[in-house]
Amino acid sequence: MTAVLLLLWCAPVGLLLNRTDDSVSVPATLVNDQRDRTDLIADRVRRALNEAQADLVSTSRMIDADDPGAAGNLLTDALEEHPRYQALYLVDAGEVVARAGGDPHHWSDDEDLPLVRVSGKGDRKPVIQAAAPVPGHRDATLVGEVRVEFLNSLLNRPGLGEVRVVDADARTVAADDGFLAFEELPDGTLTDLVRAGSVRAGAARVANGLLVRDGGDVTVAAAAPFSGGGVASGIGWTVVSSQDADRFEIAAYEREDRSVLAGMLGLAAIVVCLGWVYLVVARPLRALATSAEKLADGDLRTVHHPRYQDEVGAVARSLELLRQQLQARRQNQARRPAEPRPGAGGR
Repeated sequence: MTAVLLLLWCAPVGLLLNRTDDSVSVPATLVNDQRDRTDLIADRVRRALNEAQADLVSTSRMIDADDPGAAGNLLTDALEEHPRYQALYLVDAGEVVARAGGDPHHWSDDEDLPLVRVSGKGDRKPVIQAAAPVPGHRDATLVGEVRVEFLNSLLNRPGLGEVRVVDADARTVAADDGFLAFEELPDGTLTDLVRAGSVRAGAARVANGLLVRDGGDVTVAAAAPFSGGGVASGIGWTVVSSQDADRFEIAAYEREDRSVLAGMLGLAAIVVCLGWVYLVVARPLRALATSAEKLADGDLRTVHHPRYQDEVGAVARSLELLRQQLQARRQNQARRPAEPRPGAGGR
C-alpha cells in the first residue's frame, strides 16, 4: 500500500508537473552566443585547411618531379611530420608517379576546380584533397588527403551540441559525433539556414542563428559559412551547430528537471523499500516457515541458523532450541532400558 501511494505521487510529479512546451522563452544572448561560437569554429576549420595547403606549397618547392624515387622519400618524410594527412602523392599528367601513405584517389587538373576540394561520393567517408602545383613542372601537382578525423577533432567543442561541416549542397563531410558520408542534415530547417547563410551580405558571408521549434522541443541552431582569405574560403563549406534548449540554464527547464528528479527519487525509494522488505523480511520468513514445517514433520537433523539479529532471527533460535530438545528427548528414549511386562518373570 505504501508503494502504491508513493507511485501515485511520483508518477504525476515526474511526468506532468512543470512540463515545458514550445512557448518557453530562450534569451537572445544564447542564440547570439551559439552563432558566434559556430563562426569561430568555421574560421578554425578554414584556417586548418589553408595551413594544410600551405604545407603542400612548401613541400612542392623541394620536389624534383623528374626523380620519382627521391620524391617518394620526400613525401614519406613529410607524411611523418604532418599527421593531418592520410596520403601524399605526386600527380604528373594525370598519373601518380610517387606516393606515401594510403591509396591515392583520382585528382582532376581542371583549372575551374579549387585547390581544396572534397570527393569520394559513394565511399564510406569523404575524401578531402588539397593540392599545390609543383614549380617548374606544368603538369605536376602535389596532392594531400586530409584526414576526416582531423577535421572532426576541430569540431569537438563543449556547449555547442551537434556540430557538422557541410558542403555547398548541404551534405555532411565532417561531424563531431559520427556521421554518414554525404548524408543530409537531420532537419530541413537547418538546410534552409545553411542556404541562407551562404548568401553574400556585401563582400563577406555572415553567420546566422535561430530557434527551431518542433512541438515541445526547442533547438538553438547556427550556421557559419567559410569566410575570409585563403584557398579554403571559396569551397562553399558551412559549419552547422544545433543544441537542444534544455541544455541551457533556463528556469523553465531547471524546474522540469527537478520535477523529473523528484519522480525518479520516488521510484527509487519504492524499489529500495520493497527490496528491503523482500530481502530482510519476506524471504527469511518464507525460509523459516519451510523449516518449521520440516521440523513438525520430524526432521531433527537440519540445524536452524539465525541469519539476522532481529525478530526473524529470534524465531529461528527458538526453532533451533525446540529441535535440540526434541533430539535430546528422542536420544533419551532410545537409551532407556525396556521395562518388563506385567506378569512376566523367571521361574
